[in-house]
Amino acid sequence: MRPNTACLLPVSNLFQTDSVTALKNNSEAVIKETLLSERLTHDNEKKHRQSTPAAHLPIKPSRQTQRVVRATLLHWNPDQGHLSHFGYRDGRILVQKPGLYYIYAKTCFRHYEGLETYAGSGPGSSDGGVQLIQYVHQQRFSQSATSSSPVLMKTGSTRVWRRGDYHMCCQQQGGVFSLRPGDALFVSVSNSWMLDPEAEGSYFGAFRISK
Repeated sequence: MRPNTACLLPVSNLFQTDSVTALKNNSEAVIKETLLSERLTHDNEKKHRQSTPAAHLPIKPSRQTQRVVRATLLHWNPDQGHLSHFGYRDGRILVQKPGLYYIYAKTCFRHYEGLETYAGSGPGSSDGGVQLIQYVHQQRFSQSATSSSPVLMKTGSTRVWRRGDYHMCCQQQGGVFSLRPGDALFVSVSNSWMLDPEAEGSYFGAFRISK
């Protein structure tokens, strides 16, 4: 007796349909799990970035015209910078959370024809040089307003520039320091009237690398 193949075909098709459906469901489950995992990773990274104390402030252009040689405190622009778990007041970055921080500062100075810095005379004349020094200070919460603030870092150079030329010199430094809530950080430079006012050239910041 010959088997009824007409009855077997639907069963075979049914098995194929079930296999395809199961494979599709498994694929959808894997995709959903992958997307969920990526979303959670993104949210965790975003939360970590938002919770990490960090500050980056570009320089605030000064209208200073007086040619002061001694070191003067610089001011920064918090409206165009970034402050997360930091405060800012009168040129000072204010620490809000304890930890080990990387602190950095960069300042650019420029000289060009028409900017009279030398006492020499005649084209091409130059003097003994100008000192461009950058200091990064730390002011402890417990310090009195009249006491001097410790210098955390110092860098600089003496530049001899010839008249009639355009020159630029940048001072940059960074280091790791332990900070506490209430500590204040600030930068001072000599010959601040020669500072380049561009935000891309002069900036100051810090970020926590460990608690």
